[in-house]
Amino acid sequence: MILAKRHLLKATFFVFIFTSLGFFAPLKAQEITGLSGFSIFIDQGHSARENQGVFGYSEAEKSLAIGLELQRLLMERTDIDTAYVARTNGTQVVELSQRTSLANALNADFYYSIHSDAGGATATSTLMLHGGWKENGVIMEKNPKGGKAMGDIMDIVLTDAMVRSTGGVGRRGNYADRTFYRDANQSYRYPYLHVNRESRMASLLSEAGFHTNAYQNQRNMNADYKRLEARAAFWSILEYMGVSRPVEGILTGEIKDFDTELFVNGATITVQGKSVTTDTYDSVFNKYSNNPDHLRNGFFYIDGLTPGPAEVIISGDHYDADTLQVVIGDTVMTYLYPVIRSNLLPSVESTLPEEGGNVNPGSQLLTINFNKNMNEASVESALSISPAANFNFNWITSKRLGITTSDLDYETDYTLTIGEGPTESSARALEFDGNADGTPGGVFTLNFTTGPADISPPKVTAIDPFKTTTLTNSVVVNITLDELIDHATVTNSSVHLTATGLDNVAGTVKVYDVFDRSVITFFPNTTLEYDTKYTTVISPGYSDITGNTVASERRGQFTTGNFENKSVVNIHDFESGFAPFWQPTQSGSTVGYISDNTSVEATTSITNLLSGSTKAMRINYGFMTDQSGLLRVHNPSTSPKFNSSYILQSYVFGDGNGNKFRFVIRDKNNELEASAWTTVDWIGWKLVTWDMTEDDVVAFTGDGVINGLAYIDSYQIASTAGQPNIGYMVFDDLKAVTLQTATSIESEIDSNLPTAISLNQNYPNPFNPSTNIRFELPARSEVRLEVFDMLGRKVETIFSGTKAAGAHLISFDASGLASGVYIYRLTTGNHVLSKKMLLMK
Repeated sequence: MILAKRHLLKATFFVFIFTSLGFFAPLKAQEITGLSGFSIFIDQGHSARENQGVFGYSEAEKSLAIGLELQRLLMERTDIDTAYVARTNGTQVVELSQRTSLANALNADFYYSIHSDAGGATATSTLMLHGGWKENGVIMEKNPKGGKAMGDIMDIVLTDAMVRSTGGVGRRGNYADRTFYRDANQSYRYPYLHVNRESRMASLLSEAGFHTNAYQNQRNMNADYKRLEARAAFWSILEYMGVSRPVEGILTGEIKDFDTELFVNGATITVQGKSVTTDTYDSVFNKYSNNPDHLRNGFFYIDGLTPGPAEVIISGDHYDADTLQVVIGDTVMTYLYPVIRSNLLPSVESTLPEEGGNVNPGSQLLTINFNKNMNEASVESALSISPAANFNFNWITSKRLGITTSDLDYETDYTLTIGEGPTESSARALEFDGNADGTPGGVFTLNFTTGPADISPPKVTAIDPFKTTTLTNSVVVNITLDELIDHATVTNSSVHLTATGLDNVAGTVKVYDVFDRSVITFFPNTTLEYDTKYTTVISPGYSDITGNTVASERRGQFTTGNFENKSVVNIHDFESGFAPFWQPTQSGSTVGYISDNTSVEATTSITNLLSGSTKAMRINYGFMTDQSGLLRVHNPSTSPKFNSSYILQSYVFGDGNGNKFRFVIRDKNNELEASAWTTVDWIGWKLVTWDMTEDDVVAFTGDGVINGLAYIDSYQIASTAGQPNIGYMVFDDLKAVTLQTATSIESEIDSNLPTAISLNQNYPNPFNPSTNIRFELPARSEVRLEVFDMLGRKVETIFSGTKAAGAHLISFDASGLASGVYIYRLTTGNHVLSKKMLLMK
């Protein structure tokens, strides 16, 4: 009696858990037989809204719905013993270990885990993973077996359903999970994935498409599309059990607009008295975007049809109804991809510039965007510009017309007119609605003004570093301009560094174009002195792209720091590419992004030449403007490690957009800790550091404390409200370092030694305000270089110290002196040499 009571208590306990979390299914019918004695545990991998997709629709939401529909099909239509589900609603959170433990407690015959994958913006495919490994070159499957057999079936059935219904879905196959995750040494002889390793029954995990793919994610939002995936899984289970598919007609596909080639929102498809309407902004998409025209899928799925010939009617607001004839299959999905034509009249949607706006002749096109594909010849014959001017047509697409402006006069009011006569490009040739009153005909006009001629040379808007002290003597200088410049007018002699008493520092000069501005970046060729004030000198002579040339010199000052690296942990120099870093779309923490504009790539065109780098990691970002966005570019490698006494540093090429990035590390407690956000308001290269002892430690998923040894987890980029939402950042030479006080160094010339002391005439001469003085020494000597006025009074000591044998070039800045003639004098040992120079202000 006591034993029976214990069993009753245990049974009551499990019933409570299962019913509270939704593990028992509804009562079932028995239309399809052959599954009696079989039970399945359906694990809708993840919970709540985990693993956000490109538009904010998550993997967890999709998997939940597929699992519930699969459970319904099995329980209502077959004689299966039980189909359990891990979750019944979107608020339940059921951990991974909890799911496998419950499946084991239920003693289910099969464990099926539903997932979708993550990756680059254009990637999407199916993947099956059963429990297995490689042993002595032979693939082994876990016991009890069955996962491979189910995977072989679903690999075909699920992929076929997705490819034919949505297009573009690749197929990676069915793998023993540990072989897929690359156990090259064959040293682990058990499954890799938790669901395969911990479940005590045959098991399979499926990845059905990428929720980070823009095309796939919009389909995932559709309730009927998830029924399609569930139907493919249902058919796979039947085949696995040796049961034939039921006879049932299914019609599915997508509806597109003839003119735009976009999927149609709100189109209705009717067949055999059943109708469905494709998703709309009001029905679905408003949950994921504030833009009514942003999202669309045009997807439809109708089941329960009678196989055989059928008439399909497709209609929609502002569309001509169309009738098609199809033959509905009996045990397969029938696919239909209708294209319907809008009955809206062709008209102008937008222009650039807008009405009353400005255009710069020669550097901008006039752009006219039509709502439909146009008969290009009919538009060209009806278009004119007044006052009369020469122009050319540049059709970007049949909906978008560009008009050249190079022959337009400056500072002139113009009117562009499209008269009556244009038509759309279709066979119907609907007439152009010029005044957009809903009736054919009417004239479209655009009034605009041309801007003044560009007669101004480019202006320096920033010199970086400027009036600051750098941490070390490793310095890259950026000179940002207010417009694009002609790269050919900039050479390695256009920029150099000067410091009182030291030779001029030459370097390698690169010009980068970042959106509509250029930056001149200077990489010193020699090591700079520590704790020394340097002047950046930008020589005149460079021009903008219209030929306006800068005629005056620009300068900026900075002071080098007094620290040097003591110990260095090289984390990544990116010379072999950006691996092992993931694409940002592969991380579930990445949210609020535009798929087409978000990616990671290796770049050879923007690298840190200070270290001799030939390759760097470029992160392209595109953030949705109606929400906060974050990209997590994850590094899965757990080495090399460092502790909090180190300083993380990376060279970062900024786009000046004012968005932000930070470092994130994972410590020994498996917690993620981050640096404070750095606002990237600069253009060009900059060394960014995080002193993990002195600077803030921000909890990402941790506690704000760095415990024990840590390793880099990710670079993270986030949007800033009000700033441009599309751009890029480049990262190079990621290190962890400790610092020590530096010992001053000097790099001097020791080759081609002169035979006598000489002092050359300064150049330029006359000068304002700086000039260069060159002298030569046959041997290492104590040297003084001084400046005197014409009364013999010393006004400045340029240099006093030791110089090695060789030629030396020293810059003299006379900003504090009045115009006039001065004498500069070189004294070394018993030799005194002097010359005159003229300062003209």
